[in-house]
Order: sequence, then structure tokens, then C-alpha cells
Amino acid sequence: MEITGEYQIDSGRQAVWQALNDAEMLQQCIPGCESLEKVSETEFNALVVAAIGPVRARFKTKLSLKDLKPPESYRLVGESKGGVAGFGRGSASVFLEEKDGGTLLRYEADFKVGGKLAQVGSRLVLGATRKMADEFFGAFSKALDPAAVRIGDDGQSAGLPGSWYAIGTAIVVLLVWWFLLR
Repeated sequence: MEITGEYQIDSGRQAVWQALNDAEMLQQCIPGCESLEKVSETEFNALVVAAIGPVRARFKTKLSLKDLKPPESYRLVGESKGGVAGFGRGSASVFLEEKDGGTLLRYEADFKVGGKLAQVGSRLVLGATRKMADEFFGAFSKALDPAAVRIGDDGQSAGLPGSWYAIGTAIVVLLVWWFLLR
């Protein structure tokens, strides 16, 4: 499943890059994140509570930062395990471009799920994952710039998503992070 998005942030690219590599900032922005520990300069461990449809679990997540090109881009690769709930694996590439006096943050994420998560149905999982990615990047962008906007498919400002219920977080972390979020 592929997920993409763009946010225009009124902060310099270096400041956005530093925030993307700040464990405390990431933990605040990842919905359901109970802990995020920086193991090394390129590795994180996280504990995330997530629910997708009827499946709710705590996911132990391992994240690695790859292909670092400061302050332009990186790729986040991760794996989450939620016991009987299932697992998620994925990666997310984040690109930062100087634009309109600020920074355009663009992400492309891809992930796979297994176990009970896969049984929930791919449409539900994809929808929840998209919402979680938007929730993470929306919160991240707003933390840096309260006036940050999500760019819609037509290239126009789409605003930031409202308050979503905490779903699919572990997968976002994978892509981010997972998605979620690199």
C-alpha cells in the first residue's frame, strides 16, 4: 500500500530536518506513542498503542534511518510487532525542499501488514494508515508552524486534518514513519 503527502511549513529546511531527527518531537507527534527511545544516531525503538477496526494492540517498533542526505532527504525503515494482532513492515521516504520562503515536506510511504491486521481488510487498513500519516505529519508540521498547510492533490492548500481517533499508529511509525515518518 502506497501513501503520499505534502506539507508546506514556514520554517527553514535545516530546522525541519533537525525536528525530524528529534526523538522527543517525533514522540509528541506520533499518535498513541507511549515511548520512543533513540538507540543510536540511526536507530529508534518505540512502543505504540494502535487500533485498526476491531484490532487494538501495543506494537513494539524498531526503526532505522537510511540513505541520509542532510538536510534534503532520508528513508525510514521499520517493523512493528503486536503479538496476536499481527505485524507491519514498511518504509517511508521524506524529502525536504526549500519553497516559498519555507520548506515543502513530501513523503512517500509503502507498507505491508500481516496477522489479524491483514484480516481486517486492506481498504480499512489503507484508510486508517492514510489518516495516521496525515495526523502525524499534520501534528509535526503544526508543531513547527501553526499555519502549516497540507497540499492537496491539485497542488492547492487542503488545510490540516482534524482530530482523528488513534488508529494505525504503529504502521505510521514504521513508515514514518512507517510512516509513518524517512
